[in-house]
Formats: sequence, structure tokens, C-alpha cells
Amino acid sequence: MGVRAALCAGVSAVLASTAGGQASRVDLQHEVSLDEPRQLYVTSLGFVSEDPVAPPAVSRGSECQLVNTYASQEFTGGTYFVQAGFVENEIAAASYTLSPDLFPIRIDLIEALIGTAGTNVPTTTEYTILVWDGRPNSGTLVASFSSDGTLLPHIQIPAGPPQAVNLNFLIDPGDPEQIFINNTSGQNTFTIGIRIDEHNNQTGNGCLPPPPETSNAFPMTDTDGANQTGNWINAIDCGILGFCTPGWSTFQTFPALCTPSGDWMLRATWTSFTCSAQTGACCDGLGDCFDLTQGECDTLGGSYEGAGTTCAGFTCPIPEGACCLSNGNCLFLTEADCNVLSGEWQGANSQCNGSQCPIGAACLPDGSCIDGVTELEAQMLGGTFLGVDTVCDGTDCPQPRGACCLTDTANCLQLTEADCDLIPNSLWQGMGSICDSDGDGQPDGMCVPPEPCTADTNNDGMLTPADFNGWILAFNNQAPECDQNADTLCTPADFNSWILNYNAGCP
Repeated sequence: MGVRAALCAGVSAVLASTAGGQASRVDLQHEVSLDEPRQLYVTSLGFVSEDPVAPPAVSRGSECQLVNTYASQEFTGGTYFVQAGFVENEIAAASYTLSPDLFPIRIDLIEALIGTAGTNVPTTTEYTILVWDGRPNSGTLVASFSSDGTLLPHIQIPAGPPQAVNLNFLIDPGDPEQIFINNTSGQNTFTIGIRIDEHNNQTGNGCLPPPPETSNAFPMTDTDGANQTGNWINAIDCGILGFCTPGWSTFQTFPALCTPSGDWMLRATWTSFTCSAQTGACCDGLGDCFDLTQGECDTLGGSYEGAGTTCAGFTCPIPEGACCLSNGNCLFLTEADCNVLSGEWQGANSQCNGSQCPIGAACLPDGSCIDGVTELEAQMLGGTFLGVDTVCDGTDCPQPRGACCLTDTANCLQLTEADCDLIPNSLWQGMGSICDSDGDGQPDGMCVPPEPCTADTNNDGMLTPADFNGWILAFNNQAPECDQNADTLCTPADFNSWILNYNAGCP
């Protein structure tokens, strides 16, 4: 809630003035920009995994599985508000109203983003996950799960700059107590919430002073406005020290100075047992529209316009991107408009470098480096773009690997040409070649066997004087291996060496 005021806690500045000098929500909500938060996966049966361990599967079969959130920001990094006015025993919640024909539903996953605004000590936050059939102030609480540090871990964040944990609470498919919402409230609504049971460091009830920001973690919101009726707060009663309404309030009914500036970073994944394949219009980001399920649209990386919408009568926005002109200038245009100017369109949502084309250096597959190309040009060359305004000077591009055949043993290693040249009696087979002795396209660590013995010029399976005559005729830059004693001539002495060595293969 980003505000001590917002959460009934009578802000530390509440006595700073005798004329209503309580801190506004901006005093206790802090904007932070984060890389990808740490993902903490917890199930109702106590299984725990963290990055980089793969999360437990969320998909639960062929029924319709959908997602609800008011947050416009992704849960994988970005800009958020840390709501540092949130105190122990307060609840952040979000209600979602569905079509009545979707019930009953099963709750599969609840996510909540908890973070710090910068701390000087590690923080441990104890919490409870809550689910209601209906709205939290008038519905029925159907499930609650509290962290205990054993089966369900507390949220722990190291000391340091702003950081966050995305708590992924999954209902284990093997749990006999699944969370079902049967719409017994008649409100066509379900609610998810998270309660902070115990901060890392809070004095008293948190009304005065508020929990220290440098030693606690708090719920987070996005930063671009809030759904006023879907977001809820259950605030503690601070009595005469607070001016926020205690108990349950929506953002619409909570006092303005107490209300967060964004939506709670909460998200619910759930399954309906009555829906057929719920399709809707899906914009693929390139201006094209497809009628897909939400899962299919997410796989495509598109923007889902909602179940029941159709592409008929719906126009997807035409994407714009950087358009590089022949003089090096750059405009942000659609692909069609860029083509009118004979420019080179860099792709949807690509950005110009000011008014200039975003060019830089790129490493090519052969290990060389090229300056002055766009990212699109680098991709067309099979290369890796190193970034806008980068240059090749001082850049060490990765060198290509290929099969390095060790001629003494027929073993083979995948090495760069430079590394292969360091090994005695080795031969590099070229960029991209593999150690594939049997030609099945799979590396097997052995050299490709030599060609049939070229000394047998008449292909009768034997070395005879007739073959030697063939060697003499072919010696001019065609069969130098005939010259066994390295005197640049093919002589009978060379031929005798060939005969002696023939049984061991063509030398």
C-alpha cells in the first residue's frame, strides 16, 4: 500500500505538524527498477524449489486454464512501487469477477511479489496466502496457508539494493484438499490475498513508527494507476494515530492519502471445469489477428484481447519500428511506411538511436568482426549484434569450432583452428565440421575414415607396377603422397614403400 498513511499506520511524520502533518502515500511508497526477481516455488504440500531449478508444472490437464491479474507490469522484472507503509497483519488482496457459467473453478497458482527498497540487513518475512469465494469483506474464506519456515518457507531477501521475490504458491495436484470456488457467495467472484504475519523488524503494531524500510520487505504494486474496485486492503486499526479506514476497503473507498498508486502485484491461475475452448482475438505484435485460446496466444507471444472476442471486426495495431534510411537517419515508422521511403525496417518495436540508425559491431560465424551494421543486418549475416555504438576495435569474437582429427589415433575433438594447430599430427576439418566417423550426423568422437587407397589406380584391389605407372602420370599436384622419400619424384623406391605399407592402409 505504499503508504504508512495508506495502511492506517500513523506515519512517522504524523506529529511533524499540528495541522494534519501526516505523511502522504508518496512518503512511504518507493519506485524501484529491478532485474528479474528471484522465483520462489512453493506447493501446498511443502515442496520448494528456487531459481535456477525448474518450477513445478502449473498446467493441470485439458480443462480451460486462465489467468487473472490487474497488474500491467510483468512479474519478471521492471519498475514497481515498494509499499513500505504495509504493517503486520494487514492484507493485500485482489478480487476477480467471472462469467457465472465458468464456475466451479479450481485455483492452481497464486503469485505475489514482495520486495525491498534497499536494506542494510537480510530480511525474513512470514506470510499467509488467502483465498475467498466472493469478495473478502462479504464472501467466504475457503483456504489459508501460512509460512512456517519448514514446509512452507518464509520469504528471505539478502541485504543490499532493491530486490524482490516472486512467491509462486502452487496447489499440488496430489493434495487431497484442492481449492475449489463453487460461487456459493453468488457474487461470481473470487479473491486472492497475502497477509504479512510478521515483518523482519517491526516495533509494536507498526502505527508509530512504521516498519523501518532498511530492514523489512513489503508487498509491491505496478506504477501506472490502479483498478479502484478490484484491489483491496485490510488495514489495522491505529486509533487516533491513524486516519486510514480500518478493516476491508477497496482502493475506491480507502482515503486518498492511504491508497497505493498502482495495482497489487498479485496474479491467479485457475481452471474452469465448464468452459469449452475459450478463444479470443490474439494480436501477434505484427498487426495480424488470430482467434486462439489464451494459452495459445501466450505461446505465440501475442496480446490476448479476452475470451469471447473475435478477429472479425477487430483491428490489431500496426507495429512501428526503427526505419533506417540510406543517409543513416532513422524514423520510427510502420514497415509499410518504411518501404515507401526505401528504408530498411528493423522490426517491430525496434528503436532508433536518437535520429540516427542504431548501428554497431557484430561478430560473424567465422570469428571475424564487422562494424557499422544494424541488428537486423547482423542477423541476416548469421552474426551476433554487439549493441548500438559498439565497434570491432578491441573486440574478441568467439572463434568457430570444427573437427580436429588426431591422425595418430583417429580420435577427434571439437576445437578452434588455433587450438587444433597446437596439437602434433592433427588436422582441422573446417568451421562447423563435426567428429562424425559414420556419417550419421551425430558427433561420435572419431575421425572420418580415409578415402579408399588412391594408390590402387586401376581399382583391382592390389598394388602392381601398373598402379605405379598411374602414380607417375598423376604425380603433378594430384598424388604427392606417392613420394614416400620426399625427393619430389615418384620412383621404384617410393613404390616399394607403398607395397610394404599397403596392408596397414593407404599411408
